[in-house]
Amino acid sequence: MPDHERHPGGPRGGGGRRGAARAWAIWWLLCAALWLAMVDRVALDELLTGAVAAALGATAAVLVRQQRRTLIRPRAGWLRTAWWRQPLALVRDLAPLARALVVRGVLRREQTGATCALRFDAAGDTPRAAAYRVLTATLGSLGPNTIVLEVDADERTLLAHQLVPRAEPARDALPLEGAP
Repeated sequence: MPDHERHPGGPRGGGGRRGAARAWAIWWLLCAALWLAMVDRVALDELLTGAVAAALGATAAVLVRQQRRTLIRPRAGWLRTAWWRQPLALVRDLAPLARALVVRGVLRREQTGATCALRFDAAGDTPRAAAYRVLTATLGSLGPNTIVLEVDADERTLLAHQLVPRAEPARDALPLEGAP
């Protein structure tokens, strides 16, 4: 029997029914706050409609939460360099990306970029390894020049594409510091 079926609130370590109830309450508060920010009125009809909409949103979030198979447990230390390096990539990559798009769009010369396979040791089904893979794929794709295509935990590789190839693709595609 799969782990999520034995634990009705989600996978082991997710808090079970109490964790699901806590998650529902947090999601309800977030959805209600979003509703209030969007409608910008505190009339009774808007408050009641917002409460119902927040309940529907919280219920949907908890139903999705229960389908997860692995919890993720990220470490704050992983983000030591990513917090400044990845937003900087947004700015740094704009000029080469603009050049590549102009060359491709205006001059109609084909540029294909480059795909590279990088060693990636975050294998296994532990919450730490899963969090590391999720954050690497998300942050590694944040800059406009690099897209993380696939993380293969079995082969211990990460496949990334760069529109404008760089000398060190690992610097852009592997933004986290430390190991899982």
